Amino acid sequence: MVRRIARILLMLAAFAVGGFVVLVLIGLWTRYEQTIAGYERRNPDGRTPLEAKHSQQAKSLQERGKLVGTGAVENANYGMSVAVSADGHTVVVGGPGPNNVDRDRSPLLGPAGAAWVFTLRSGKWTEQGKLVGTTGQRGGGLWSQGASVALSADGKTAIVGGPSDDGATGAAWIFTLGGEGWAQQGKKLVGSGPYKLNDSPLSPGQGMSVALSADGNTAIIGGWRTEGAWVFTRNGGVWAQQGKKLVGSDAVGAARQGMAVALSADGNTAIVGGPADNSYIGAAWVFTRTGGVWTQQGKKLVGSGAGGRARQGTSVALSADGHTAIVGGPNNDLSDTARPFGFGPAGAAWVFIRSKGVWMQEGQKLVSTGTSGTARQGTSVALSADSTVAALGGVANDGSIGAVSIFTRTAGQWTQDKDLGGIDAMVKSASSVALSADANSVVIGAADDNRGIGAAWVFTRKPSGSDEHAMHAACRDSMLPCGTSVSNAE
Repeated sequence: MVRRIARILLMLAAFAVGGFVVLVLIGLWTRYEQTIAGYERRNPDGRTPLEAKHSQQAKSLQERGKLVGTGAVENANYGMSVAVSADGHTVVVGGPGPNNVDRDRSPLLGPAGAAWVFTLRSGKWTEQGKLVGTTGQRGGGLWSQGASVALSADGKTAIVGGPSDDGATGAAWIFTLGGEGWAQQGKKLVGSGPYKLNDSPLSPGQGMSVALSADGNTAIIGGWRTEGAWVFTRNGGVWAQQGKKLVGSDAVGAARQGMAVALSADGNTAIVGGPADNSYIGAAWVFTRTGGVWTQQGKKLVGSGAGGRARQGTSVALSADGHTAIVGGPNNDLSDTARPFGFGPAGAAWVFIRSKGVWMQEGQKLVSTGTSGTARQGTSVALSADSTVAALGGVANDGSIGAVSIFTRTAGQWTQDKDLGGIDAMVKSASSVALSADANSVVIGAADDNRGIGAAWVFTRKPSGSDEHAMHAACRDSMLPCGTSVSNAE
């Protein structure tokens, strides 16, 4: 009898253990299905899926593949700049270093640089064209054509900046998409106007930053030593400079105004970053256009709570209506002793809002949390058209958390969404970042990927049901800008 009871108890224990194992397996499978449903990776080169430890934000996005332009070679720095159309279906990627076009150029002239255009068709990205502006002048390696790029809302007008062209005078080139593909429109754009005493007339570096209005008819071009920016407008396919160079008042020292620029959708509001202002604390200036005349609006923007030489104004972006601005400062908190050795400052960004012509800071500075290895956030910034989503790009991370941080705004309060995780070049850098109008597409450029050849990645949010239909309808009807100019601190 005792043996029978023992045998029964043993069988019950075995059933219990077996049931527990089944429950665990069911739980693991359910978790796996949830992970796959939440984050779907579609990479044409067959690389392994991103691990489940990646953030919820990454799980809500699907990778559309790694974009590398044809002819990009080592040190092309492809991905130093990126821009995306309003619907997220057209991407332009700048690579200011050498490429195969330079085989026809004299070695004494240096590389011309280039930009590549990609379009999304049937779920796949296809290279649509390679943009190289006509010039017989010297290039200059890192800062040749492609150092900055921008797109119109419909993705049919592109501007490419090359600040080292012609002995670092710099220039920008306009390209348009027609029936025979992409073609340069007019001559290269070079702004005119007097220089201040502390400017170097031999090296203004025009094209260090560029931006376009939604319709592509207004362009702004900044430089590295110009202390300002130039505006050009298009009329009947002809481009002409509009007014004088935009120079912000109250600058302290050589502010390097023009290192970053951005435009509102209608092109009537511009923001110009000056990261060297006031001993590299940095600042940004806002200008508005009325009747074709540009004037500064308010005082320069300097975010509160900055630590050290923050270099505010290294990157800038505007919402579609021009009422919200974001200013990146990648050197914020340089003296933070809690940072891992060699990673540099954490960086930050500041948001400003305009009400009745007056600008004020909104909330505290945006600083990524939980990214102990992420450095220099604010090297690049982007805003959605409605200003409810912001993206901050950095240049280093801890090897498991992406170098791009996403923030969302609700009722005037900014909170950090999860970082974009990545196991490729994003573990090293995100030197440029761009958002589509609805923020459902995120483009990340990493100029140092693969020994400096560089690359770009496109992530798209995964819609469901009616949300997908609404998203496509909004993108189709949108005429809002989503490209931003990107520039790097000296």
